[in-house]
Amino acid sequence: MIAASPPPARTAAHAPVPAPSTPRVLARALAMEWTKLASLRSTWWCLGLGAAGMAAFALLMGVSTADRFAEDPVAAGEFSYARLTSQGVFYLVQFAVLTLAALAATGEYATRAITTTLQAVPRRGVVLAARSAVAAGLAFAAGAGMTALGIGVLWGVVGSYAPLDAGYALGTVLGAGACMAVLAVLFVGLGTAMRGTAGTIGAGFLLLLGIPLVLQLSGLQELNDAAAYLPGAAAIEVYAAGDVGFYTAPHDGPINIVTVLGWAAAAQIAGYTELRVRDA
Repeated sequence: MIAASPPPARTAAHAPVPAPSTPRVLARALAMEWTKLASLRSTWWCLGLGAAGMAAFALLMGVSTADRFAEDPVAAGEFSYARLTSQGVFYLVQFAVLTLAALAATGEYATRAITTTLQAVPRRGVVLAARSAVAAGLAFAAGAGMTALGIGVLWGVVGSYAPLDAGYALGTVLGAGACMAVLAVLFVGLGTAMRGTAGTIGAGFLLLLGIPLVLQLSGLQELNDAAAYLPGAAAIEVYAAGDVGFYTAPHDGPINIVTVLGWAAAAQIAGYTELRVRDA
């Protein structure tokens, strides 16, 4: 009887290739998403227009405020750099962030480049996480930088009348940056779910300003208070530290932070679900 020969030893060429680890895949996806977002001319136009808008807003408000202080120096004691700058963030900067996040989330669907992205990184949750992280990082830098710019322009115009509390200003800068980062995460999730740039920007405008304005103009206190649970109104309460200058909420403190984070989490869940159940 001839003994059966042992199976040939598996060579390195036939060994299974181990799947790359999640951190490695995420790092590759982060680099890919940053390259795509940074290479778009519209990204830098968006940031440049946001900065120009904030500078113009701060200059105009500063000049009018300085004229008022020249006539009534006592009024300078009630001046708040955080209040005026936060209003600039609310009316201008957050819409630059909305547009930036919408472009990051939806730009590839129009050209079908999303198929190539998912072939390079098949893990769709990793793609969404990387896209959200890149948009959030850029939004934090934009929000903090534009807020600092606004405070600097205001201080240059009214500084001789109203001293600047550097610590309080730093809190406003960091708070605005953090809120813009969370809003970017929200709108990347929303854009991933909606898959259209125009629709995402339109829905974002309604959430940030349109619906709160309608609710507050209704004349009903219950609807007025309900506007506080929308992300834009809750966010300004956070980075203005309650010194908003117009009515936004019947409450202060952690509930506003939870509100903004809750909206971002819900949008991310919707975006991830849509990315999983639909073909690219």
